[in-house]
Amino acid sequence: MHDVSLKQVHGKIDFLYRQVTAFARDRENYLHLCFEDQDPYFATDIQTILVNWPVKKRRGTIPLLHRATVHKYSQFVVASTVDYDPAVDPRDLQEAMEQCGDFEINRSMRKHARLWSYKEYSQSLARQMLLGHSIDDLAVGGELKLPGHGTRVRGDAFQYAHMMLVKKLIGQQFNVANYCLDAESGLAAAICALNVDLVKSERVNVFEIRFVKGLTNDERLSYVNEGRRMFRYIEAGYRSLIPLVQEKYPELTDMQAGMAIHLNNMFESKTSEERIQAFNREGVMWPFHTKAEPLKIVRWATLADSMRWVDLGQMLSLASLHPVDSYFNFARRRVAGFERGILSSLI
Repeated sequence: MHDVSLKQVHGKIDFLYRQVTAFARDRENYLHLCFEDQDPYFATDIQTILVNWPVKKRRGTIPLLHRATVHKYSQFVVASTVDYDPAVDPRDLQEAMEQCGDFEINRSMRKHARLWSYKEYSQSLARQMLLGHSIDDLAVGGELKLPGHGTRVRGDAFQYAHMMLVKKLIGQQFNVANYCLDAESGLAAAICALNVDLVKSERVNVFEIRFVKGLTNDERLSYVNEGRRMFRYIEAGYRSLIPLVQEKYPELTDMQAGMAIHLNNMFESKTSEERIQAFNREGVMWPFHTKAEPLKIVRWATLADSMRWVDLGQMLSLASLHPVDSYFNFARRRVAGFERGILSSLI
């Protein structure tokens, strides 16, 4: 319609890409200063995305793992990574690993331990097919079901690499950094291993969060109403105590102050070991249910027994995966390849 050539279109796309990466570079260079003397909360989760990729005149969908870490208040995406390295050809990698003797030693000691070799990845796909998956289920992106000529990154290396990037970007000028993770991700051990000294000095907290998924909208609203009733009950029961707590700790909301009193009453008769058992192993139910996270249970993986009840009440109220879930939902709406498949209706 406007006589714009494809060369001009792709040239503009390349220009926009350079501008975006330049902005990201400048922002990341001073990102650590944004958290100086702050108590930031970060939410980290993972999603599977199906990326369209042309392979030998066929177009298939390639499943990739997308992990993101989002800052709670600003919604700034600190890091967004996938388990794929486009710079390494799997066949070249297989040859390099054979030449350096990688297959003769434990995987953790290999020179190329972070990547799947051609042979091992092929065997992994074969095992998946034996579990009842068809070729179509695994996607159609070439012989190894990979986009282009890249190689998949192993899950454990992918986890550690992502959190190492986050640690590098946020620096250590913060007061206390709080990580909120999906309880099934296995990231808690990685974060603790990467921040041993900070965990010991109580400058890094790790929360594992789980809540009920797959509920209908009516079921979610039912839990929201139950949470409101619980809040009114606690607010009425501790009406005289909440102002006293807020007088000493003015930064606390009514909900946080009420939760601190509630926790104190629940655990004051418990021993130190029993309190650690409840918070650190079993997790504590957040009684004021939200629509985004109904029946939320928070496990405090790095809890120190010296923590005050006011700190516990405040941190439990702030621990959430909602920031990263909101980012994933936003990405699904804006990027067609990120959208979940639509289930066909049954007649």
